[in-house]
Amino acid sequence: MKIVKILSLICFLAIGILAQDSGDMGVVEGYVTDSQGNLAINAEVKLVKKSDTSFKRTVRTSDKGFFRMLYLDAGLYFLSASISESGRNEISTPIEIEVRASRQTVQNIKTVKVKQIQEEVTVIASGTAQTIDEVSKTVNIVEGQEMRERADFALTETLRTIPGFRVQQLGGFGRTASIKTRGLRNQDTAVLIDGIRFRDAGSITGDASAFLSDFTLTSVSRIEVLRGSGSSLYGTNAIGGTIDFQTPKPAPGLHGQISGAFGGLGLGRVRGNISDGTKDGKFGFNLGVSRTVYTKGIDGEDDARNANFQSRVEYNPFEKTNFSGRFFVSDAFVRLNSNPDARLPLSVTNATIIDANPNVNFVADANDPDNFQKSQFFVGQFAATQIINSKLFFQASYQGLKTSRRNTNGVLGAGFQPFGGSQTSLFEGLIQTANARFNWTPNRVHEITVGYEYEHEKFGNDGFTFDGSGNFRTRARQASHTVYAQDLLSFFDNRLHLAGGFRAQFFNLETPRFSAANPPYSNLALENPPTAYTFDGAASYFFPKSGTKIRAHVGNGYRVPSLYERFGTFYSSFSQTFVAFGDPNLKPERSIAFDGGIEQNLWKNRAKLSAVYFYTRLTGTIGFGNVVPNIGATPRPFGGYINTKGGIARGAEFSSQIRASRSTDVFASYTFTNSDQREPQISGSRTIETLGIPKHQFTLTATQRFRRAWVNFDFLAASDYLAPVSERNPPFRTFVYRFRGNRRADLTAGYTFPLKGEKLSLRVFGTLENLFADDYYENGFRTAGRTARGGAALSF
Repeated sequence: MKIVKILSLICFLAIGILAQDSGDMGVVEGYVTDSQGNLAINAEVKLVKKSDTSFKRTVRTSDKGFFRMLYLDAGLYFLSASISESGRNEISTPIEIEVRASRQTVQNIKTVKVKQIQEEVTVIASGTAQTIDEVSKTVNIVEGQEMRERADFALTETLRTIPGFRVQQLGGFGRTASIKTRGLRNQDTAVLIDGIRFRDAGSITGDASAFLSDFTLTSVSRIEVLRGSGSSLYGTNAIGGTIDFQTPKPAPGLHGQISGAFGGLGLGRVRGNISDGTKDGKFGFNLGVSRTVYTKGIDGEDDARNANFQSRVEYNPFEKTNFSGRFFVSDAFVRLNSNPDARLPLSVTNATIIDANPNVNFVADANDPDNFQKSQFFVGQFAATQIINSKLFFQASYQGLKTSRRNTNGVLGAGFQPFGGSQTSLFEGLIQTANARFNWTPNRVHEITVGYEYEHEKFGNDGFTFDGSGNFRTRARQASHTVYAQDLLSFFDNRLHLAGGFRAQFFNLETPRFSAANPPYSNLALENPPTAYTFDGAASYFFPKSGTKIRAHVGNGYRVPSLYERFGTFYSSFSQTFVAFGDPNLKPERSIAFDGGIEQNLWKNRAKLSAVYFYTRLTGTIGFGNVVPNIGATPRPFGGYINTKGGIARGAEFSSQIRASRSTDVFASYTFTNSDQREPQISGSRTIETLGIPKHQFTLTATQRFRRAWVNFDFLAASDYLAPVSERNPPFRTFVYRFRGNRRADLTAGYTFPLKGEKLSLRVFGTLENLFADDYYENGFRTAGRTARGGAALSF
């Protein structure tokens, strides 16, 4: 099938104020013609706001090829069109336009060869909107439609097919989840909500890992993923990759959905969304709520439940002014098991690697009836955008993030348990982030961003024993000031793209507070940690004739030491004293990373092949030492946190995205990872290979769509990997085991019934998880066998 050009001419594109239709809002209208110059009937026209890519407006052309979009705010947008029908698959190059409230603009658009076009718009690679063909870094986008076709309801499910991502869930829904990017550690991947960092100030490493299990897909428009260093844009933890969880922007009119699902392991899930907005576009809101419950879990007593609430409010008091507020609340409960148990003779040392054999040399996680965790987080965001003129706009934002995790463990359960009765530990974090930036486009070559960020975080740890004798309290704080800048450049008719960025973060430590007498660190003169400087550069070039794009990206990254790593302790109820682990003088973790790759469009743009080589060196990290120096007059008799030498991860990612027909999509990827540490991660071990990382991983996603039905097949296969397993009882030794990688496949199918035209519809769906009943363990934790779930969603 010949791939052709589209949108050869938009005869009229009027942007302005039409009093009879839209009051003081903007209107975009015009005609779409195909590559042969004919008016395109039923073509899809898409408008995406440049300063907020979650704002999308889509319409279809009439029987005369005409389209009109009403009630638009003033600002910059990307406009594009596509035709998908029998015998034709055509798209246009996105056009950047400016909508004004009191001016009509006419613009003619020249045709562009299809093989030069990548329509999607992304923001994560540069912090500002770019079309995919402008991006010089490695980016993946998961749209809402793909999540629906896979019937995903958790963030960890959606991310497992991303090349270079190693996603683990230890023991089922609600349990500890981790994301390791390109052979790096859990804490090396940053998580954002609508472009602002989400992390837990109360966790050991200060990242988002403790709450990854609590991100259910309640109200999400898309997920963008940046693979590679992103610290110059997003600061701490963005050493290996960055995930942006984007919420939908409300559109005019009432829209909503009510859905429910049930299935194996005692699954029950309900979700509801509603969105409404005024016709003039000045006000709109989204509300979303979900509750997910597993009453049984893997062993029949692994109950877990999660409730999420999300909202977003948009207000446009003036044509060039936007205010938005967002809230994200999560409340979760999960019953925990005792950890896997290493079952080895005392004569065996941990100097060798042990091939995992369940119930022979290790026992999987065991049921623990009185061990559970309650966790909550609250995210509140406020953002303001002011368009100063067509070349300059200002944006400011504030986020308050509060996290809480309460763990309670009693005397029941396998292995070592608390003395005398139940013990409860409470970890709390509070992070406040304020950001202000200017985006300036002085000409067609440059797009410059400069900004300032202030962040203040608070760490709290409380402990409670059954008789109150061991109760304690710890509080610590730190603040930082950050300045950053970036320049995006394009040359040679938009074929060459360059990007450069810089970020500097300055820290300020506050004196910690402890509840007991003679607290640790009390006589220490605190010194502010060293400043973290990061640089970033990227380049790409597109060859139109061959449809080939080459790209390269280099940048250094960092991770701020958490407050636990700086002031962490444990409280001994026997001696009634704190025992120190932390070091207030820890330096930030640092890294240098490079990746380079090539993309090739084939078969008239129906296939895209990609190959990427990546290399990351952790030049300085934070580890835990068994024998460490004292901190001033504060001893650390049981070891503590120290700066260590780091490690190295390198490898390659290969992927192919094929549209076999207009209703068939296939995505496949293969990742090779070679990741090593400069020192063994387990004391006494000789193993320097990074734990938890398989060398080989393959993913496949295939979707076949029919008129109102679809079938989706997901498959993930990983090679063997190394992981630690400890003894539950004295002497509590830790060994390195080799576990077999998983071979997991999921099959989803569904059908949509129109109930009242396109205004009301019922979608039914079902999923077979672990289709081939693969029996595997994640770090010694059991996983679910073959299970099924189904559900229905009513949309209006």
